[in-house]
Amino acid sequence: MKLIDRLALTILILAGLLIALAGLFDFNVIEMIFGTETNLGAQITYGVIGVSALWCLKYYTYTPEGGSRLRGR
Repeated sequence: MKLIDRLALTILILAGLLIALAGLFDFNVIEMIFGTETNLGAQITYGVIGVSALWCLKYYTYTPEGGSRLRGR
């Protein structure tokens, strides 16, 4: 489980950097790699980023002391 958590966070950090590049410098790395047309590779990449974001939603239940707020329920 720890591996999946770290992988999801890494994907989200990289995606954030890609979005920053696209917003600040009008340089879209995904389009550069897969082309400007609607492409299966780009769709899979955006799908993986979306699944990673959904996976990381669970971190909103964690407390600063560690553990989950939902543990005793």
